[in-house]
Parts: sequence; C-alpha cells; structure tokens
Amino acid sequence: MDYLSGMDLGLSKTGDYAVRAAISLARNYGTGYRKIRQVAEDMALPERYTPQILTMLARAGLAEARAGREGGYRLSRAPAAITLLAVVEAAEGPLETSRCTLRGGPCQWDNACPVHHAWVTAGRVLRDSLKATSLAEIAREDASLRKGRARGRV
Repeated sequence: MDYLSGMDLGLSKTGDYAVRAAISLARNYGTGYRKIRQVAEDMALPERYTPQILTMLARAGLAEARAGREGGYRLSRAPAAITLLAVVEAAEGPLETSRCTLRGGPCQWDNACPVHHAWVTAGRVLRDSLKATSLAEIAREDASLRKGRARGRV
C-alpha cells in the first residue's frame, strides 16, 4: 500500500484556474488582449469564474486589463519574467508553513518538533523549484503536450 497516495500537494481550484489562465495568456503573449471568453474556452475554465481569476492575476501585477471592444487581459510582462511561484502565490497566498507538522498550531522555534527542519527544507525546495520555473517554460511544455495529444489522435 502506498501511504503517500492520500497526501495532496496539489493546488486548490482557484490555484489551478489561475495557472491555467496564466498559461493561456502566456501562449498568446504579444498578440494583444484576450477576452475572458477566449481564456475560458482555451483552458476549459468556468466562464463565470474566469473574470475573478484574471482580476486576481491583475491585482498581483501579473496581468493587465483593458476595458472596451479591443480590451481584455494580457500578461503585464514577458512570460519568461513571470515565475510559476508568482502565479501560484497570487491565487493561494504565500507558500510558507506556519503550522507545526506534528503538533498542529503555530510553529514554535523554541519548541521545534523533530520534523521541523526537514519540513521547512522541503517547503524551501518546493518554493525554489516554482521560482525557477517561468511561465514561458510552462507554456512551451503545454504546447508540446498538446502536439503530442494531437498526434496520438491521428
């Protein structure tokens, strides 16, 4: 039996949608503003929730909005300059552990539990990995995976 199979290191729905919306904007970077409907269709997002997700990215400084007929959303800077960590934290908040792994409640440095150091180190590795991954890399990987699926259908 795999005891770790129940451990979820995944994103919330909001985090998932934010990453997908950011990928859509990254894939279309430099082509102008994307309509909410386009982002929703492109990434299979609920159209009613997509405006909130895009607004969240804009509030975090990752996207910008423009009203009007030619408006919509676009990334505020090149996808290579936006980290996956920035997108995830825009939706999920800071990825920092403040709860003791063994005891629950706030983590107390003066009364650290036996797994404290290992847990803090693992959290740092996760943050560093997300910080080292750009939205441009994610968009390239997404395009590659889409091509592979398209080839498999033929």
